[in-house]
Amino acid sequence: MKHKNHPSVGACGIDCGLCPIHHVRDGDGCRGCAAPPISGRSGRWCPIARCAVQERHRETCADCHAYPCELLEDVDASDSFVTHLKMIENLRFIRENGLCSFLLQQRQRQAVLQTMLAEFNDGRSKSHFCLASALLPLDMLEMALAAALAAKGGEDLAGKGSGSRAQALRSELKVAADILGISLKLRR
Repeated sequence: MKHKNHPSVGACGIDCGLCPIHHVRDGDGCRGCAAPPISGRSGRWCPIARCAVQERHRETCADCHAYPCELLEDVDASDSFVTHLKMIENLRFIRENGLCSFLLQQRQRQAVLQTMLAEFNDGRSKSHFCLASALLPLDMLEMALAAALAAKGGEDLAGKGSGSRAQALRSELKVAADILGISLKLRR
């Protein structure tokens, strides 16, 4: 396997479709850890993807007989990119439920994110919405979005600018994150 069949899911379990870099408008965003090259550029290959895809011919690390291995030790805790926090949890889900179940769940998350971006993005909230979509449970994401959509259609936000609408959704997402003790801020 030279390339992955599902480049929107990293070999390490990251859902690339929820990453802010994936949503760059000019089409030059990241296409996944092992996506086919475009315009003469090579694909991106981290050590985990190189091991899983190039060397072991696996779609994800969850498919490997050596899972979990030393490449994955503390990887989600030590990575500064917040959307990576669920790598091990995602791999565990894939291993227990299969890639198809994971892809179905991630399509639901991506649909929620697309609505957030279409209805509430003020130009500064994309990363925040992506982080929330990657880290919060799907049911809490859907509830936060439903509450913000209800407020948007009601008197509270009707006719207000995109900044007020974005802040309303950010507040709903913060409530959900606070309940679970999840930080939606970038780490240093």
